[in-house]
Amino acid sequence: MSPSNYCEGPIRLLGFYIILSVGFFAQAAVEPLAYQKELSLVDSLLQKKDYEQAKNNLYHLLQRGQTVRDNGLMGRSYMGLGSVLLQQGKPDSALSFYLKSIDYLVGKQHAKERASVFINLGTLYSQLKQFSLAEHYLQKALTKDLPAALRLKCLSNLAGVYLEQKKRKEALLTFQKALHLAKNQKNKLVEAILYTNLSNFYIEEKAWDQSIEHAKISLSIRESLRQTPSVITLNNLGYALIRKGEFLQGVHVFKKALPYASLSEKKQLYYNLYTAYKSMGSDRLSWKAIEAYDNIKDSLATLDYEQKVAALTAAYQSAEKQRKIEQLARENAIQKQQLRQQLYLIFAVCLIVLLLIGLIVLRWRNLKVKQQLETAILQRRFLLLQLNPHFIFNALQSVQQYIYRNNSALSMQYLSSFSRLIRLVLENSDKELIPLEEELDLLDKYLHLQQLNASRSFTYDIQFSPELKEEEVLIPSMLLQPLVENAIVHGVKNREDGKIRIYVEKEGAALHLLIEDNGNGIPVNKNANSLHRSMSMDILKQRILVLNRTGPYQISMEISNKQMDGASQGTCVHLRISR
Repeated sequence: MSPSNYCEGPIRLLGFYIILSVGFFAQAAVEPLAYQKELSLVDSLLQKKDYEQAKNNLYHLLQRGQTVRDNGLMGRSYMGLGSVLLQQGKPDSALSFYLKSIDYLVGKQHAKERASVFINLGTLYSQLKQFSLAEHYLQKALTKDLPAALRLKCLSNLAGVYLEQKKRKEALLTFQKALHLAKNQKNKLVEAILYTNLSNFYIEEKAWDQSIEHAKISLSIRESLRQTPSVITLNNLGYALIRKGEFLQGVHVFKKALPYASLSEKKQLYYNLYTAYKSMGSDRLSWKAIEAYDNIKDSLATLDYEQKVAALTAAYQSAEKQRKIEQLARENAIQKQQLRQQLYLIFAVCLIVLLLIGLIVLRWRNLKVKQQLETAILQRRFLLLQLNPHFIFNALQSVQQYIYRNNSALSMQYLSSFSRLIRLVLENSDKELIPLEEELDLLDKYLHLQQLNASRSFTYDIQFSPELKEEEVLIPSMLLQPLVENAIVHGVKNREDGKIRIYVEKEGAALHLLIEDNGNGIPVNKNANSLHRSMSMDILKQRILVLNRTGPYQISMEISNKQMDGASQGTCVHLRISR
């Protein structure tokens, strides 16, 4: 990975469509005629997404079913409530209602409804990323006498679950079965969804032509149905075109998707536009795309914060009501059994005293470690601030020089890298662990700016072993920057042929990170396991000591000279992180 071709991985909008089984009340022929109209009304409300009115009607039907002891009506009511809550994004509450409905929907006359519940349980566990449970319930629904419409929904969702589990052979076979069934039923909408899912499947297989073909078929079907284009389908099409090298067509497809996209979908589309423009070498357009991406990202962060505050407020109010109810219950129990409550009180006081003593002992033991950890965190934040004065001054001075020389392309490139670096530092300043991918991205921006600032330019190379998935590996934030800074300042800064190499690989169960330069190496009068004294290096060493003592991993650092023909040819730093 080098500065000229570095590009972050694509951000997908959604792994696959999931199809919820909701249209089950309209054919509820086994219910008495008195309930048929009300059940059909609930089905209509679900289709219109009028969830509050649907819940009111379902609770009314549930109460009536309890009164007349009609298990079928109660089972369907619980099933409907589960579907409403699942569509509202409340899977935990939906799960309890679905499980209750199974207890009431027994016998052959309710086989269809039980299958619908199993399909929706599969959908629920898919949303929770518990794909083994999702597969279990979808397979359970797939009986011989399952109606064709439900079989289509079941196969469609099961194929997506297989795809998420990396069972590619099973996924493709199930997609083909579902597509054949959709064509037989002339269900164009599900057929379009399946072609989109197959497009995503072929993206995973890197079969770009097949992905493009299936995405276009899906869009054509939706157009024939006079439906708005699917953002997911357009994103798949644009991504496959970009990967195939058809950049202008890919950019056109991404732009076409923007008017129909939600805020979170626009975030993904602008990021894909940024990567496309960057691959095309258009700095101005890539800058505009990443700026739009960052603005939407900030807006989403604000919305997420507001939603969390609202959820915490609701949880607090609910807990407060529950506390008052429990307090009244305790007071009534005390009035009835005063003597017994006094004994319980004495026992509780003794237990609390013992717990307090235990907590004090534990707190005393952990106090020193906690203080050291807090000190290390403050030192790390102080280290982040070292990026500001000297480095920012030089960066702004360099931009001034580029503008003075009328070098607008280089000044735009410099400003783009500088702004991305500052944003990465600010976003990660409060995080203890970040993905290795983000740490390497930060180093790439930092080295590129230092390279542009250097009076004697140097080269650098960032690599990682092919089997390593850097987006899944977490490391302490800003762990490598002091070492890279030291390699520049004390290694390659004044050399004509300066080189810095960063390499990351798996070494058994540990992560091995190598930073080496071709500078003068460590002076003879210095200890072989220390670098030139600097505040950032002192803080890094102290931070490693504290992390080894308190964290779930162990970090070791080894610093040595590279020896060639008996002479020093630079410095090597080996970092090993093991859990």
